[in-house]
Amino acid sequence: MCGVVGYVGRRPVLDILVKGLKRLEYRGYDSAGVAYFDSDKLKVEKSEGKLVNVEKLLAGIAPKGLQLGIGHTRWATHGKPTTQNAHPHRTGHVVLVHNGIIENYLEIKADLKKKGYEPASETDSELFGFLVLDKMKSGKKLVESVRESFKLLHGFCSVVVMSEQEPGKFVAVRNGTPLVAAVDPQGGAFLASDAQALLEYTKEMIFLEDGDVLVGDESGIHISTLASTKDAGRKAVTLNWSADKMDKQGFEHYMLKEIMEQPMTMVDTLNSLLDRARTDPFPLAEQPGVEVLRSAKEFILAACGTSWHASLLGKYWLERWGGVPANIEYSSELRYRDPVLRAGAVLIGTSQSGETADTLAIIKEMRKRGVPTVSITNVRGSTISRESNYGFFTSAGPEFSVAATKSFLAQALVFFLWAGHLGLRRSKDIASQVQVIFDQLIKLPHLLESMLKPDGVMVRACEEAAKKFQNAKGFFFIGRGYSFPIALEGALKLKEVAYVHSEGYAAGELKHGPIAMIDKEMVTIVLVPQDSLYEKTVSNLQELKARGSKIIGIGNAGDEKVKKDCDVWIPIPVKSADKDFDESLYPFLLVPAVQLFSYYMAKLKGTDVDQPRNLAKSVTVE
Repeated sequence: MCGVVGYVGRRPVLDILVKGLKRLEYRGYDSAGVAYFDSDKLKVEKSEGKLVNVEKLLAGIAPKGLQLGIGHTRWATHGKPTTQNAHPHRTGHVVLVHNGIIENYLEIKADLKKKGYEPASETDSELFGFLVLDKMKSGKKLVESVRESFKLLHGFCSVVVMSEQEPGKFVAVRNGTPLVAAVDPQGGAFLASDAQALLEYTKEMIFLEDGDVLVGDESGIHISTLASTKDAGRKAVTLNWSADKMDKQGFEHYMLKEIMEQPMTMVDTLNSLLDRARTDPFPLAEQPGVEVLRSAKEFILAACGTSWHASLLGKYWLERWGGVPANIEYSSELRYRDPVLRAGAVLIGTSQSGETADTLAIIKEMRKRGVPTVSITNVRGSTISRESNYGFFTSAGPEFSVAATKSFLAQALVFFLWAGHLGLRRSKDIASQVQVIFDQLIKLPHLLESMLKPDGVMVRACEEAAKKFQNAKGFFFIGRGYSFPIALEGALKLKEVAYVHSEGYAAGELKHGPIAMIDKEMVTIVLVPQDSLYEKTVSNLQELKARGSKIIGIGNAGDEKVKKDCDVWIPIPVKSADKDFDESLYPFLLVPAVQLFSYYMAKLKGTDVDQPRNLAKSVTVE
């Protein structure tokens, strides 16, 4: 969750640290700081609150000598978000930053106090600095001290350490939480917790694996392991992300920019997963994971948060078109159960970052049991993509807003492509339907683009709905069939960015309790496309209206029947008369509407849209 940046080389170190940390602000944080060398002396500047506070402390400083330093944005786990608890931590001549949790910190703290060390902060992180300091006092070198100290820790974490006694290098260890390194083409080394911090300088990234020990100095990068001092042989991966996609490009917030990027996200993901030289429908590009999907007898879908909602859509599509049973699980629950696994089961773990701790844990567990594991991630070289047997990658590009938008659509698209591909292998009836759907799917980016015009009717309607109901007591999102996962995702987005109470429900469940909450201060967002469950959803809408609920309807353009019963109507670009549009595609058009409504609500309420309180982009601890 925390952001980490390190650099050694010839470029201005403070510029690199601050720029890198800015690239990592999307992860969520409550304090920040940097440590750097100035003429072989270590200096530390840190502050609670936003990175801008640290920038003020660094104003006018130009370190002399070798450019070497580390930076950190902290998401509090141990101790309050104060300047004292902010990273980097200094213990004598040792300075460190840390991401993750040291589970046995109480035991370590007690041992250190017996030796006369007195931690100044409330954190578990500072303790590692004392461990290294103690080892170096006994005559050991920095790398050896870091290696031996890290072996004493329990829990998933990564550290980066420097020492005044050995200027010229930083030492990093990774276990569970991500670290990525890169050689500076101008001489030296970069390090970060996310490749996005380094893309301005190089696209050649080395993703560290658990147990890796990295030394960065003027000559470049040297990677060994906790178990061996021999070279670990890690290879660089070339990322196809471009640095120019990492600014707001005129948009007020990253969230709005990323919502508007969804048409191109769809095009890029289609192009990356399909063999476009072929003319047959759903021509998945051949790779080892495709054959595993074809031979699966059952899918186990494991994910968290927004990825869970995308997986729920995947369940519907895989069962409808692929004809394969699909059971969806929260990763945080499945990892602690003892599930009954059938022969031919395949686990599919989905994570935007590829670092989600619970999803990673269940992938590792299933591999131990001999279950084939397939991942869907947005980050090549991420831990989940490496730990799973087979990886499929979305092409959403960098996503800076903590609230996932375009990555949700990209994940859903992967599931849809799989389902369509499997459907071609079934009965002639299913195969013929799938062929028609593929033709419609290829046209969807154009529909999305027309829908997301800044001055278009859908965008204006979302903003109107937010203005009209910004002071509502609470919101229900309801839908049936393929619309139900979008209702869940819409409610989650509103909670995440606008801090408004909202619940997502299958429309048929309202009478089983939630309808007791309905009154004139409640607003219900009804997802009512003209699908096979349309009449039933309209009936639910009428029940809510009769009990005083205000109604925001999202459905087909020209649906006057429902529009007249809604306080605000948000049209999607499929006309009521278009009976040939397949209902399985509606989620791709519904989700931008609920995302935009949540965005405008957050903007009106004045929240930090891109960095909501208490949230982090990549949840790398339980």
